[in-house]
Amino acid sequence: MPWDSSINARGMAGLGLMAITTVGLYVGVRALLQPYHAANINYPPLPKTQYITQDTEDSLSLATLEKLLKHYNFSIRETAAKIVCDRAINDDDVLLVLLLGITRRDYDERMKNLRALAMLTDQHTLHRLNTAEGISAFVKSLEQCVLTTEPDPGADPDESMIDDTSFDEYYLRDIAEKLCLMFLAQLTEKFDVDLLVRYGFVRRWLAKQPWGPPAKRIDNFARYLKYRDNRIADICRRLRDSPSGRRALEKAGLVAPRHPLQPKLQLNLRAAAGAGERPSSAAAGSSSGTAERDSLRGMAAVEAATDNHNSLGDMDTEAMIEAARAVLTVLDAAVSANEGRATGEGDVGDASAGSRTGQPRPLSQSSREEQRIRRQHREAMVLNDGTRPLRRDDIIERDSDSG
Repeated sequence: MPWDSSINARGMAGLGLMAITTVGLYVGVRALLQPYHAANINYPPLPKTQYITQDTEDSLSLATLEKLLKHYNFSIRETAAKIVCDRAINDDDVLLVLLLGITRRDYDERMKNLRALAMLTDQHTLHRLNTAEGISAFVKSLEQCVLTTEPDPGADPDESMIDDTSFDEYYLRDIAEKLCLMFLAQLTEKFDVDLLVRYGFVRRWLAKQPWGPPAKRIDNFARYLKYRDNRIADICRRLRDSPSGRRALEKAGLVAPRHPLQPKLQLNLRAAAGAGERPSSAAAGSSSGTAERDSLRGMAAVEAATDNHNSLGDMDTEAMIEAARAVLTVLDAAVSANEGRATGEGDVGDASAGSRTGQPRPLSQSSREEQRIRRQHREAMVLNDGTRPLRRDDIIERDSDSG
């Protein structure tokens, strides 16, 4: 029916109008309440910054830092002190003034500058002191400690630092000396000892320590490195392991010098061992026995001399002379035996005794040239790596000729 369709259309239109009105009211009311809602929200407070940036540090003046250093708050005073230290250690002029201060003869001024350097530096800024100015300043400060120390009138001149192996005198030294050694120990551990050697640490301070009489300085120094575990011993071990440092220690008379003739001596021993090998002929038995006995005596003399080595296998002058004389004795005995065989005595012996195959040896093979070639082809093995003295049982010789 027509009236039913008109009622349905009016109902649908009314429902749509109601929905539109409802949505419009919601949006309008929400828009009206939005400013009041934002104004009444309570946000949590933001945490305060616990650090300052680099720009803030650079903007602080010296007068401001001085006031902050006197602040009642400990954290503020600590932060201000860190800023001042960081500025000072990175300023070349300030660092040079402090290094110059530790070289002064006045004890109080040296201590003031040493304590300032100890406060300024850490493991991140230690490289600022590893310069020619820094190392020379520390060496000069140590030299001033030696010059300003009054000698004990009742001290024994022959007394050394190693008289008692269970007592370490380092901890009783002056604090100025220990501060300098602390810096040098850290620098040599992190870097090297070349600058320390260049600016005379061994000559200007280490050699002036009480190492005892000249005849015992080397032994006392070696014992000190063996029994002590302090900063002086640490620095000395690094010097000893460095080529330039070892040369400085040798020049100061604290380490036995290394003789360049030692390799030649070993070569002479090998040549003497090859020349003193027992010949195959029966007639040359007496001469070879004498040469071998001389060789054994010479090797015994060399062994006795090399037993007197100092540290690292170095021989003193008297031991080197005795070893050289022993080698000359061995070589003279070997040359005499070879000349006897070359003049005809060895020829008769070789012909009468025969060779290994039962045939007589030709005379041409007993000439001087043939003897030289045979000695050249002899072989010997020396089982010694240089860490201990050379002994007779270290040389293994062949029992037969190769030719």
